[in-house]
Amino acid sequence: MWPPGQAVGQALSPPRPVDLCHEGGLQDASARSEASGSILMIKLGPRCANPHCPLPRTVWSTFRRPPRGVFLHKQWLCSPECLNQVLEPSLVPVIETTRANRETKSHRFPLGLVMHSLGLVTKESLQSALQAQREAGQGRVGDWLRRQGAVTEPQITQALAVQWSLPIYPLDRWEGLLNWAHLLPLRLLHSFQMLPVHYLPASGLLYVAFSSRVDYTALYAIEQMLEFRTQPCVAQESQVEKALDALYRRRVSEDNQILGPLEPALISGATLQEVIKFGAREVRVAGCADNVWIRLSAADLVRDLLFQRRVEHPLDIHAPAVPPLLVQPW
Repeated sequence: MWPPGQAVGQALSPPRPVDLCHEGGLQDASARSEASGSILMIKLGPRCANPHCPLPRTVWSTFRRPPRGVFLHKQWLCSPECLNQVLEPSLVPVIETTRANRETKSHRFPLGLVMHSLGLVTKESLQSALQAQREAGQGRVGDWLRRQGAVTEPQITQALAVQWSLPIYPLDRWEGLLNWAHLLPLRLLHSFQMLPVHYLPASGLLYVAFSSRVDYTALYAIEQMLEFRTQPCVAQESQVEKALDALYRRRVSEDNQILGPLEPALISGATLQEVIKFGAREVRVAGCADNVWIRLSAADLVRDLLFQRRVEHPLDIHAPAVPPLLVQPW
């Protein structure tokens, strides 16, 4: 007779021995295992992401100096020296990406032909604007058409939306849009003539309006830095400029613009100075067009560093020069 619940052909499991002399032995073994695991965690502590970190990881060093350090994205680094050694080589591919983006040309249908196809301008008006542009050697065809009175600004925005296959975001009441401006550095907004216009916290979606050329490298940098999803749109240029001017008057965020050649050693050294001065606990890096954007976070405070490629200007930063080898560890 098979035991209840035992299937035919299934091997019987031998009874599990019970040690009556050592009652609670299993609990003691589990407790010993947990205790040894805790000791192991205390002994090892967090691992510095710098493979050449000179500090030993022992239980006594952990007790003497609790780990603080700084995160470079998701990599924990135990000291300013380790941050500098990891940050500098990581900047090389970022800078190369900015150079590649600068040399990449947009293959969009020309805006003048878009306006002509939409029936906004005549062939004669377009040819006249293009001739004026060639003679002057500068300016956009839309600006020359406006000077000639051939089109209006809303019509240019309409053609721009068709050129980029994007919706138009109305900025008639741009004052309310300043609530989202603190998410991005003002100098970056000015460089790309863009404006964060709406944010949906539930979906993590940020709408960014551009007034002329839509730069997807800037959108990708925003996604890397904020861990948001971005959705581009277009808006009238005069309204974007009016909003940016209001932001500069309010100074809702603090950021430093650093002009000079984009060299890894210079950027890493300047960033290290600001990390020590600001007491940052997290560093994030992103590249877009001719910019290297670095964000420092400390508690609830954020500071942005924007390194821009301007070889005719010397590197300028509002912080004392501190040699990396002389800084004190955290």
